[in-house]
Amino acid sequence: MRIRNINSIHVFDSVARYGSVTKAARHFGSTQSSVSYHIKKLEADLGVVLFSRTAHGLELTDEGISLARHVDAGLQQIGEGIDLVTRRKTSVRVALVPMFASRLVSANVSRLQQSCPDVEIVLLNHNNTFVDFADPRAFADFGIQWGKGNWSGVDAVKLWDERLVVVCSPEYRDRLAIESPEDVARCTLLHVDDKRMWAEWSAGCDIALRSDQPSMMLEDRHFQLSSTINGLGISLFAKWLVQAELTSGTLVNPFGRSYPTEFSYFLVTPKGPPLSPGAKRVRDWFLKLSIPVT
Repeated sequence: MRIRNINSIHVFDSVARYGSVTKAARHFGSTQSSVSYHIKKLEADLGVVLFSRTAHGLELTDEGISLARHVDAGLQQIGEGIDLVTRRKTSVRVALVPMFASRLVSANVSRLQQSCPDVEIVLLNHNNTFVDFADPRAFADFGIQWGKGNWSGVDAVKLWDERLVVVCSPEYRDRLAIESPEDVARCTLLHVDDKRMWAEWSAGCDIALRSDQPSMMLEDRHFQLSSTINGLGISLFAKWLVQAELTSGTLVNPFGRSYPTEFSYFLVTPKGPPLSPGAKRVRDWFLKLSIPVT
């Protein structure tokens, strides 16, 4: 049968525990008459007597003992359900380009978790195509994208200004006698996506690359980095991304300088419904990220 007033169950549980209407009333911050009313109402609904009055106070009848056992178990299950719901973390999905994730985010994941302890953060890799999805929000709440920030369908916020460096392996530099920017015309250009970064660099240096310039397009920055280290060609990277390789000597900067660029990392959020409060907090954390000082 269905209980008409669930409050009566709570009152019954309290009276059964305390064995006293007075103590139960104090527990609820209520009156004795109110507690007595709920007990009488419950007994009327069930058609059984739940308590008997003795010289020592109220005692549960056999029916009362049986009901109290089930009520206690039921209320514990309800409490566990409430705990489960209130502790359940909001899930926030963030799409990251792989090298940004491995070189910067991975070193700061613990700070991210400490900043948003009630959020389940899912970090996903994408090959710089996050904004090309028909429904980006189905893939992630927001993402980090490399480019110029001029994408349709998203709001893009630049994280910081970048400086690019030309890098190659020491062996590649020596083998092709690379000493000045003009020598790049003899090199195989390694790149991801397209040659726009090389076109920007050559225009800034006021040099022309060959129309038949050898080149190799690679799937992501990690593949480009390993290919550069292995002497397959010459690359342009954001300086901070390859600082460890430059410091160790695995890569060299043959021209000893860096170059300004319109390219950068952007935080991109698909246009549409606003982010959840949890996603906004994670987004704000990413907006405060800074690159290692080089």
